[in-house]
Amino acid sequence: MKFTLDKPQGEFVFSNYGDGFLTVNDQSHSNHLVIFPDHLEPWSVATFDQLTADHFDIFVKRNPDVVILGTGVRQQFPPVELRRELVRRKIQLDIMDTPAACRTYNLLVSEDRDVGAAIFMI
Repeated sequence: MKFTLDKPQGEFVFSNYGDGFLTVNDQSHSNHLVIFPDHLEPWSVATFDQLTADHFDIFVKRNPDVVILGTGVRQQFPPVELRRELVRRKIQLDIMDTPAACRTYNLLVSEDRDVGAAIFMI
């Protein structure tokens, strides 16, 4: 799905997503991503089943108000033990499928919210 959003200069937002790609500011990426309005990097996790609390360390360091987890083509919840560890580290996730995560992230950025997201490709 392709969509557009008026965005302030220099902020990272999703401009497209689809099977095997995520597009941020019109630049296509073929890997999972960690994204903040002012920062973008590949996310070093291979599959959803391999998620550990360490994959969320950047969110501990940056401490955004909202952390979105885009889980791919469908919404999936990490194991309870992992969610408990993330809460212990003061990371509470909003978990949704990747299309919803991209749209929600963009909306929150447009509202100038302190948001970060970890996104699995579709």
